[in-house]
Parts: sequence; structure tokens; C-alpha cells
Amino acid sequence: MKLQNMKRKWIAATLASGLLVSAFSGISATSANAAPSTCINKIFGAGGKAAGQGVTINAGMLLAMTGAGSFFGDVMSKGAKLAAEQIKAAGGFNYKIQIADHKNGDVPTALTEVKRMVSQGKIKVLQTSYGAPSEAIAPIIAANKVLTLNGGGSSPGQLKKDYLWQNRMLFGEDPTAGALAWIHKKYPTAKKLAIIGTQENGVGAQTTTAPNAWKKLTGGTIVATETHDVGATDFTAMASKIKASEADAIITYSFGNDPGYQVKAFRQANITAPIMGIEFTSQAQEVAGASYDTFTFATDFYNVANPNPWNKCYVAAFKAKYGEDPEYYGSNYYEQVFIYWELVKRVIAKGGNPNDSKQLQAALKANPTFNSVYGGDAKKVGQASFLLSDHSISKPMGVFTVKNGKPVLTQGIVKVAASADPNSALK
Repeated sequence: MKLQNMKRKWIAATLASGLLVSAFSGISATSANAAPSTCINKIFGAGGKAAGQGVTINAGMLLAMTGAGSFFGDVMSKGAKLAAEQIKAAGGFNYKIQIADHKNGDVPTALTEVKRMVSQGKIKVLQTSYGAPSEAIAPIIAANKVLTLNGGGSSPGQLKKDYLWQNRMLFGEDPTAGALAWIHKKYPTAKKLAIIGTQENGVGAQTTTAPNAWKKLTGGTIVATETHDVGATDFTAMASKIKASEADAIITYSFGNDPGYQVKAFRQANITAPIMGIEFTSQAQEVAGASYDTFTFATDFYNVANPNPWNKCYVAAFKAKYGEDPEYYGSNYYEQVFIYWELVKRVIAKGGNPNDSKQLQAALKANPTFNSVYGGDAKKVGQASFLLSDHSISKPMGVFTVKNGKPVLTQGIVKVAASADPNSALK
């Protein structure tokens, strides 16, 4: 009876930790020390020495942990921490995270914190965020060979930088042609466009890409250009300006909760023009409420309901740990830890040193394709590929409407050259 109770407790503990046991025939030293078999192992293979077990990588994160952008730091760090736990439980490496606060994009602070993590924390890899801080730290990470991924603030100034790679489509730039082509297709009489954004990211899209694409598509004009601070919540004055401009279409490059406050303020001001954004978060939807069902956005959107086997494993684990669904930003930073794990395994397979970032980057360049929680289907995981020419990435993009608070894919779009017909961005 005592042994039977022990078996029941062992099985319950095993299931609670997410381990999948194919058979059980009693407790023994052999079974207790058997290699783990988790949903992560089913996708990424067995753990053990070849998978980096016993290897510790000092990893930095440069995030907005305080200030108006603290939402981003919170979700990004949650994604990375979960990935580190899952990988270690699957018999992989020990991803030792250090988090530095760039205080919502303050460049001097970012520079100081990265120097500290390099000199004192001895980081070998870094997950950065925001555009301006990431551009500013590029010389430091190149000089110190710190392999860096950015999944939450890609910008043109980060392209072609040694040791710096983008894990999201170029913010604002890449989806703009498709976004405006969709507006033109849906609202063919629209000629007057209002552009909204911040000085933090997507500046080139606001000043050049969108105006040029709009002129090609419609022959129309830009009737309003408005900028605001990241984290702003009061858009009453801006709504008055947009209404006075008589814009018949609006594109906003704002991010985080900001679009939610914008849409709410604009609709309360009886602005009826279609509003196109560049991202969606459930938090922004909660801010806007029912008015967000009038919002459309174009991006490389993370779909929590994607049946991709890895995504299902991720969502279940995220809910179990944090009590809520994952979202776009956290998902990118979750995915990035697995990219580092794959690189560690590749270096080990070649007999190299997984703590040498030069070897890690060489492994990335040798094969820039990785598993992804984006794309795929019920039978296979998605894949994403870095572009060696400029260190950007290729992920599925689309135009999404919002129905009952949930995003719905309406139109697939692709990245096109600035010289191309914007209509060619529609799939």
C-alpha cells in the first residue's frame, strides 16, 4: 500500500511539471534518472550533453522595466524566463538571465547598463528592446562580441550591425505598403491621410514610407502628422486636430497601450475614418473596449490560437505559470531563448565552445532558419529565417481586423521594395 501511494505521488508530480511519461513500471534508480521527455523534447529533441546540459550562458536583457513602457519589460522578461525554465527542464543549457532597465528608452542609461552587464555580468548574449537604445549600443556589442537579438523595436538603424539581429519585421517599414494598399482597396475614395506616431520607432515610415506609398496608391495628400510621447494616455487634443484635418484614413505607428487610448479618444470625438495600426495587444484592446472593433492593424502578428505544436506547448505553459495568455512581445523574447539554445547545440556538435559568441554567430550565419511559434500548422511548427544581407528576419505578415475584441486575419501581405507598387504587397 505504501509503495502504491508513492507511485501515485510520483506520477502526480511528474504530470504537474509537464513531463510526459510513456510508461511506468515502478520506481528505480534507472527510471528516476532517465532523460526528461517534455513537449519541448518532442519538438527540439533529447536533452543531455549534446543539448547543452551543464553549460551556463550568461544572458542579458535590456528592457523598459520602469516608467511608461514597463508593460513591455514585464511581458518580455516573462517570455524569456519561461523559455529558460522549459529548456533546463528538457535537459538543455542553463540560461542565466540578468535584466537591466533602460528606463523606457533612455539612451545614456542603456549605454551604462550594457557596459555594466558586459564588464561585470560577463554576458555572452543579449536580448534588447526599443529602437533608439538598441541603435546606440550597437558599437558596444560589436566590440565585445555579444550576440544580440531584438524582438521588440526593430529599426533601420540596427540593420547590418555586427552581432545585432532583428527578430521581428522592421517596425513600421515592412507592413506599411500592405497596410495602405489594403486601405486603398477597402476605401477607394479615401485621399486624405493622417499619420500618427512617436519619435521612438517607425520614424522613417512616418516621414517617408507612408507618404510615398499613399501618393503612389491614391494621388492623395497627408493632411495631418502628429507625434506623442510613448505611454501617453490623453489623446483628446490630438483627436481635435485629426478631426479638423478631415482625414478620411488614419495610420498610427504608436505601440503598446497607446493605440487603445487613441482609438477610444478618436471614436469619442466622432471621428469615423478607418484607423490602421501596426500592432495589437490585448491590453490596448481592454483600454479601448468595444471601439477597438473598428481598429485594423498590419504586422507580423503572434496568434495565441495558432495550432502549431510548439505554440500549443508554449501557451499551455505560459497560462500555467502566469495565469494569462501570452502576447506578441513576450512571445518574441520566449522564441529568442530557443534560438540561442539551438545555436549552443550546433556549436557543441562541432566540438566548439558554446560560450564563444563568435562561434554562436557563425552557427547562425551557417543556417539562419529556426523553429518559430509563428506560422506552421497543427502538424508542424513554424519557421523563421534571418536575412544574412541586413540581419533582419522574414516572418508571416497580414492585415487583421478586430471582432469581439479578437484579431481576425483579413489579408496576407508581404514586404516589398520602396520602389515597388504598394499594391504588390497584397497576397
